Amino acid sequence: MPAPILLLALHLAGSDPDTTVRLARNGAVEISTHMRNITVRVGTSDAVAVRGARVSVDGRTVTIEDDRRSPPMGGLIEVTVPTWARVELSTIGGNITVTGATERLNAETVNGFIHVTGGSGSIELQTVTGGVTITDFRGTRLNIDATANTVAVTNAVGELTISNVNGGIVLRGMRATKVTAESVNGGIEYEGMFAPTGSYDFTSQNDNVTFIVPSDVSARMRITTMNGELRSPQIPATTNSGANVTVGKGKYKDKNRGDGERTFTATFGGGAAHVTVDVFNGDVIVKRKP
Repeated sequence: MPAPILLLALHLAGSDPDTTVRLARNGAVEISTHMRNITVRVGTSDAVAVRGARVSVDGRTVTIEDDRRSPPMGGLIEVTVPTWARVELSTIGGNITVTGATERLNAETVNGFIHVTGGSGSIELQTVTGGVTITDFRGTRLNIDATANTVAVTNAVGELTISNVNGGIVLRGMRATKVTAESVNGGIEYEGMFAPTGSYDFTSQNDNVTFIVPSDVSARMRITTMNGELRSPQIPATTNSGANVTVGKGKYKDKNRGDGERTFTATFGGGAAHVTVDVFNGDVIVKRKP
């Protein structure tokens, strides 16, 4: 009996030896567990290496499952996948860690945290009570849906869509061309550049939206707010009412406005990038990057 088949037979018998199987091109790796942590690394071959879980193969899909309700000692599930694999991860109470660049990643957890380093294609992440940390994303699309903890993305390009309910969103070292970030009860911090042809959309219901940008930033910022104001203590801007947002206190407040929602435009530099900010109970703060 060939070695890979023998190892799969041992899995079906209930044991969890280390397993290596070959994955067909454009194939998928699907991992599902209840409470155990999952670690995925990206390898250099077309093999899938698994430690600590059951494995089955059906056509172009490698399925890795474990239904143990509590993690044993050393209960980590470790998997190495090809760079071109589609990877689907699901756990109820475990954390998910992915290191390396894979073409497509979809990961979800209810109570765990998600940590991803790298990424060269499309990534979709979802968590309820856990946080999300992404570093060095170099792919085309990053989509994050969180509910109750902080989402932090560092050094990213491509197209980002981030939604959070009760946690903040922290974006640093940004070189993305399109960003949509929305939080209900958390603040949003964006540090990085605005691409001249880029499009950026930020919404926070009950906290501030803060931008940390170069002093020569070129952006046209359309701001809608109910109870907030624009504060730009270090970078001057011109509003569509003809007033300047001055250095120093750096506050713009429409003295002629009545009660209710208002919308105005602040232009920084040449106003190349299009930025939309919608804040209900918070301020829009613009700072100069050190």
